[in-house]
Amino acid sequence: MYLLASTLLGGLYLIILFGLCFGGVAGVKYLQYIRRRQASAPPEKKAEPPKETKQPEKPKEIYYIVEKKRARSKQKLSEPKKIRFE
Repeated sequence: MYLLASTLLGGLYLIILFGLCFGGVAGVKYLQYIRRRQASAPPEKKAEPPKETKQPEKPKEIYYIVEKKRARSKQKLSEPKKIRFE
């Protein structure tokens, strides 16, 4: 009888532990989903008074300094050395 009771209590413990873990993971995922949905929602626009129209300014001239790529100097190989085995 004690063997059966301890087995049932162990099984009940496992079921409760599984439920707590599953609920915790599902709750965290749901909270992340809610946060993402609120963050992606467009903010409410407030009515702004119309801005005065300004004449567009001339764009400033921009100068770029462009340097030409320098080619690597090719190494000239010396004459092969002759090795004599005597």
